[in-house]
This record gives sequence, C-alpha cells and structure tokens, in this order.
Amino acid sequence: MKAYLEISCLILDDNWTGIPLVAAALANQALADEDDRIEWGFLFETIPLPKDLVRNLLIAQTGRPVRAELPDLLWRTPPLAWRVSREAAAIFPNMKPVRRYFKREAMVIHDLSTLLFPHFHKHDAVNHYANRFLDDVASTGHFFCNSSATREDLKIYLGVEHNATSIIPFGIDLKWEDVSAAQRIGDFGKVEPYVAVVGTLEPRKNGRIVIEFLAKHPDFAKRNRIVFIGRDGWLDERRKIYDQMAELGIPADRVVFTGFVSEREKITLMYHSRFCIYPSFFEGFGLPVLEAAVLGKNIVCSNSSSMPEVAPDKCYFFDPNSLTEFARAMRNAERGSEFKGVSRSLEDVMSAAAKYNWSGAYEEVKRWVLA
Repeated sequence: MKAYLEISCLILDDNWTGIPLVAAALANQALADEDDRIEWGFLFETIPLPKDLVRNLLIAQTGRPVRAELPDLLWRTPPLAWRVSREAAAIFPNMKPVRRYFKREAMVIHDLSTLLFPHFHKHDAVNHYANRFLDDVASTGHFFCNSSATREDLKIYLGVEHNATSIIPFGIDLKWEDVSAAQRIGDFGKVEPYVAVVGTLEPRKNGRIVIEFLAKHPDFAKRNRIVFIGRDGWLDERRKIYDQMAELGIPADRVVFTGFVSEREKITLMYHSRFCIYPSFFEGFGLPVLEAAVLGKNIVCSNSSSMPEVAPDKCYFFDPNSLTEFARAMRNAERGSEFKGVSRSLEDVMSAAAKYNWSGAYEEVKRWVLA
C-alpha cells in the first residue's frame, strides 16, 4: 500500500510549533516504521521529496535550509503521477493543497478556531481558511482529531459523521539530553522566582488576563516575575500587552518576553518555574499543558474546549473570561508549588514522557491506511 504524508508546513515554517510539530512527529514515525505493508512517501504539495531530504529536515527542525533548495527541486521534480496517486492514500497534517488527487484522503484537524473565533486571527488568514475549509472537508474521507472537543466541533458545526473521525492521541518528544541539560543547570537559588506563560503571543492565548491579575494583585509581582515563553504571533499582541502594562502601571521589569526559544531553552525555563500558566480561550489540544505536566509542574489552565482533557490532575482550572476565577487558581497554584520550583527527577520525567509518545497517533493513522 502506498501512502503519502504532505509536509509542506515543515518546509515553509522556520520555527516549528503546533501543526509543524505534529507533522514532524508523524513523519519521524513513518520513517522509523519497518512494516513493509506500507510504502511511505513524502510530498511538498504534489512534488515527491527524497527521504534523505526529509530526514535532514527533521534533524534541522526548521524549514530554512530546505527552502534554499526548494526552487531547484520543484523545477527538476515532476508532480506525483496521476496513475500512482489514484492508487494511494494521503494524509494532510494541515489544510489541503490539492483535493481528490488521491484514492483516499485524510486530514489532521487541530481546531476550528479560525471559523469559530475569527476575531482572534488576521483577516487574510480567516478569509483563506473560510474559503477553503468547506471544500477540504467535502473532499476528505477521514478526519484525525486531536481531542474529543475537536471531534465534537466537527460533528456539530460541519455535520461530519462520527465514523469518519478518530482521535489520535497527541504526544510529546522530550529528549533525554534536553531534560538533563535543564537539570544540570543546577541551583536556581540566585534567580528570582518566576512563573511561565507558555505559547505563541496571539490574542487567543489570553495573555492579557495575566496582566490584569498583576494590576489587581501587585504583591504577586513582587514575589514572582512573569515569563512569557513563545514566539510573536499575529495582531501585534506583544505591543498590546506592553500598552496594557503601561496603562495599568505594571513595572516593565516584572514581565519578561523570551520570544522564540529552542526546545532545550523552553524545557529549561518550564522546568525551573514555580508553575506554568496556560490561559487560552480555545485550543484543539494544548501541548504545553502536557509538557508542563510531564515535567511535574502545576498548571493554571483555562477550562475551555479541549484543555480539561489534557492533564486534569495537574491543573488548577478557571473560566478564561473570569478574572476572579483566574485569581483563585493563581493563589491555589502558588500555595501548591514549592518555592524553588523543584521538578521531577530526570528518570521520573523520562518515565512520564514515555507514556505520551507519538506511537499511538501514528498507529491510528496506519490503521486507516491499511483499512
């Protein structure tokens, strides 16, 4: 059985978060699978990619070096032949660049936030998504959902039949050397205590509720810095947070924005935080919540959409529209966290991470391919 994974999102993105991380995880699993019942191929839209290029891409974890080769590759390589595609299955980890090109087509559905909450997104992104998504759904035979909440959204808003969907358990790819490096940094006693807000800076992530909390509870900012870990997203959210801080009188030195950081830096910052905050209005899953839980962190987490599914035993939940509930969750998390932010041992972290690998997601994809 021939099957293809469309991975253009890996090549077009310099800094992999969210969707590219899922595509990379599935690509890694496919390359490692020794089951000869499936012959895996990889595509940039309809252009076949050499497996060595895909391996190098996954090692680099950025599309930047491959994009330099892309024009020549696209010029030299013809699209996948129609006679081949009509006998093959294809999985699209994001929106579909082609429709009905393959005998069977499946999509990974991450969330419907662009359709359900357009005010959290750029106008051109909303238009692009809205103009394409219904046709993508109509031309797709199966949908891999990252949570029960996303699966229900497909059913309620788009009328997708239950038997055309399945949930693929998302995992994390914590590397031993990254956790070990975080642990080797050692005693953070000379570093001021801080809490970590993890995620891309964009309106849907609801970072501004943290600033509102600091204005109402200035003593918390005296005890802890707030560290926003994540790249800048859209709609100029970082500037809006700065403006909000100035308006509310929050000292600029109490809030830190790291921008995009490497995986090792992210793990280190989370590992040594007192606790983590994930205040998003809406998520298809919420990988940072799972990462924080595996590291042993408590998480102040909104109770919206899929997030109660991820790691409920480590979360202090709150309504993302309620500053009162957020303040209560913050107080409880601070009381429940050790002052120095001591996390799990290396062995305990890796043992917990092993329970959340990507093999379950891949096996569900593989089951559909072979069906």
